[in-house]
Amino acid sequence: MAADYMPVDSATIREAFHAALWDVRPRSGAEAERLVLQLEGHVRLLAPEVAARVLAMDESMSATGLLVLRHADDALDPAAPSADRQTRLHDLGVVARALQALIEMTDAPEANDDSEADRESEVADPTGWLIVIGPR
Repeated sequence: MAADYMPVDSATIREAFHAALWDVRPRSGAEAERLVLQLEGHVRLLAPEVAARVLAMDESMSATGLLVLRHADDALDPAAPSADRQTRLHDLGVVARALQALIEMTDAPEANDDSEADRESEVADPTGWLIVIGPR
C-alpha cells in the first residue's frame, strides 16, 4: 500500500458495528448521532481499502466486493432514504461489518497466492473507489 497508509483499527470498528447491530438499549440522540458519525468514518476508511483489493480477488469475491462497495456508496449518500436513525445505524453497521470482513478475508495467508501477487500492479487506485463500481 501507499506510504501514507494508516493501519485499520479492527477492534474499534468491530466495537462500533456491534453497537449498531446488536446493542438494542435506548440511546440518547447525541449518542446515536456520535455512533452514526463514527460508522460513517469507518466506512469511508474501509471502502477505499476494499476497492484497492477488488481486482486481486477471485471472481466471486470480487463480485461481492463490488456489491459491498455499492452499498457503502448508498449508505454514505446524504440523500439516502432512512426511515429513522436506528435504520441508518443498521445500514452503516452492516456495511462496515461487510467491508471489515472482506479486508480480513483478503489478509488471510491462503488468500494471497503467487498468482495474485503478480497482479498487484492491476489493483485499483483506492482514491477512486466510487469509479470502480460503475453505473447502476
